[in-house]
Amino acid sequence: MSKNILIIGGGTGGHISPGVALYEKLGEDGTMSPVFLTGKNDLRFGFFNDIDKEKLYTYNAPSLTRNPFKLFSFSMKFFFSFLKAAKIMRKSNIDAVVGMGGYVSAPALLAARFLRIPIFLCEQNIVPGKVTLKFEKHCRNIFGTFSDSPSYLRMPEKYVHSGNPIRNNVLVQTPKNEAKKTFHLEHCHKIILVIGGSQGAVKLNNLVLGLKKAYPHEFKNIGIIWSTGDYSFDEYKKKSRTEVDAGSVYISPYIRRVGRAYRASDISISRSGSGVMMELAAAGVPSILIPYPYAAMDHQNKNADSFANAGAAVKISDEDAVPEKVAPVLFDLLNSPRKLKTMSNCAKQVSKVDAADVIVKTIKEILDQRSR
Repeated sequence: MSKNILIIGGGTGGHISPGVALYEKLGEDGTMSPVFLTGKNDLRFGFFNDIDKEKLYTYNAPSLTRNPFKLFSFSMKFFFSFLKAAKIMRKSNIDAVVGMGGYVSAPALLAARFLRIPIFLCEQNIVPGKVTLKFEKHCRNIFGTFSDSPSYLRMPEKYVHSGNPIRNNVLVQTPKNEAKKTFHLEHCHKIILVIGGSQGAVKLNNLVLGLKKAYPHEFKNIGIIWSTGDYSFDEYKKKSRTEVDAGSVYISPYIRRVGRAYRASDISISRSGSGVMMELAAAGVPSILIPYPYAAMDHQNKNADSFANAGAAVKISDEDAVPEKVAPVLFDLLNSPRKLKTMSNCAKQVSKVDAADVIVKTIKEILDQRSR
């Protein structure tokens, strides 16, 4: 009989994207039937366009708080989210639950524990998040992206270095020239992909404008694929037209055909959330990583260090992410095909494109053992 698997992810694209990738792989397996649970506010993310609406559920999971005046409201929302998750699990006859990390998954993971449904966790970053640490002792396995993560766990024997699941539309094999045409940049000698994560990054958006203003001659034959994020798209679209000679720029709040964007690009300027990093690695795109300085437990800084140490990226601090400091690094790389090739090869070596396969195989084996 088919096994019903509930995937829970929300809050940021870094939790949702690998969850969607896992949903795709479970659906392809033939012996697994996946459903997805996310936060009500997370439906704004374009990732959910790839999920059957009949298999997509939402609930009002509250974000974590230390404010004593919000504890009552938090407790009520958490309780009702717990009840709704439990109802979904009973209705769908769920055989296993996979938490993708983040506060959105917490009520459902607790409901799964209450119903004695096997729990699996996916951890995207080097430093495990609070939810992973909280449910570590109650899960069967923790599937992770980085080899250094077990040192942060109390039960490292549960850790499986699987990699981060990658969506099908990221792994497209499109010729570079054809990919460039998708963004009307086929005339450009080099292309830079700027991506600040699922919600964008004002720092990176300002950096792009500053680079274009300060180095118009250098950008004459360089195209930019620029993902601004939803919140600041209108502002930077206007600024790119009025404050600089826009030139060869494809600007969008969210890159739907992201696999083609990776194939078209020679280098990326990006935040260092693990989701984007592992997609870049799978596509062999060298990167300049600018960690978000306020990420929980400084995980973006540690993520970036791992890629820099592997030779797949150059790390630049958020403080130094200004045109006069980024430009020398960027243009040196763009003018050095050998360096870019070496970084591309290093990126591919740290990628794990079969991550979803490893996770699905492990879950199947454990559920099969329980059925005997």
